[in-house]
Amino acid sequence: MNRNCKRLLAAMCCISLLTACNNPQTQTSQTSSSTDSIKLTFAYLTDVHLNQTNYGHCNEGLRQALECAKQQQAEMLLFGGENAETDQLGNDETTADSLHAHFKRTVEEYGLPAHFTIGNHDRFYVFNGQKDTLGFKMFEKHYGKSYGSFDYKGIHFIRLNGMHPTKQAFATIDQEQITWLKEDLAKTGLETPIVVSTHVPLLSLYYPVVEGSMQARDMIDNTKEIADLLKPYNIKLILQGHQHIYEQIQERGLWFVTAGGVSANWWTGPLADTEEGFLLIKVDNANNFSWEYIDYGWDVH
Repeated sequence: MNRNCKRLLAAMCCISLLTACNNPQTQTSQTSSSTDSIKLTFAYLTDVHLNQTNYGHCNEGLRQALECAKQQQAEMLLFGGENAETDQLGNDETTADSLHAHFKRTVEEYGLPAHFTIGNHDRFYVFNGQKDTLGFKMFEKHYGKSYGSFDYKGIHFIRLNGMHPTKQAFATIDQEQITWLKEDLAKTGLETPIVVSTHVPLLSLYYPVVEGSMQARDMIDNTKEIADLLKPYNIKLILQGHQHIYEQIQERGLWFVTAGGVSANWWTGPLADTEEGFLLIKVDNANNFSWEYIDYGWDVH
């Protein structure tokens, strides 16, 4: 999300004051309680905003977050978008390409399998010297297709690309992708636990609660269509980014959890009382999910 669009305002409900990685106190929620052993711990990191000038010491901040995720015993990383601010670089394809490559290399240094969701700042509108209208091709060069799915320890993970333009709101999930999603869900079946990642939220209360206004922006505009597709299935979590706040909404059987940004207020400190951090999600052998927002301890330099 554009840093000029967000202002430091009063804390919203469901946003937590959180503590550092070296302090075990965190904000925790769960779908149900269980004493079963943990079979998977993974980290959801979103809104890193790696930039070409290392503004805010973003390179050091990213490394600190990744190191903290390893300390918290994450065995897999899922990124929620806005990895690198390439959409700010005009037509400088060489710099944009290098910035994405630098981000990917940094993540790979920590030796954990990683999967990437596309965000609005990850787009770039030139590829191989030619105009790229949607801005997805450079992302796909470095991270793979802009949407897709994978399985890990019996859990099905879906990455959605909500970056298709729309006149009604910020973005939409296009019909080609919806056709793919229907097929992917049908193949997965009704029993397998599913986690969905989308950068721009399907559901958020940022504007009415934090800014006091109702606005049809900074959310996916075909949320109902997507939610109706998901509801028959065993959806455990819908993970979201973009808002730079920690927010949890349960809408009937669906949990929409927006993670605060790794960069918080674009590397200048907290945004609406949400510190720099990431979500740590644990899954037990009975496929119960619990999660906590980890403040990994970065300070303004």
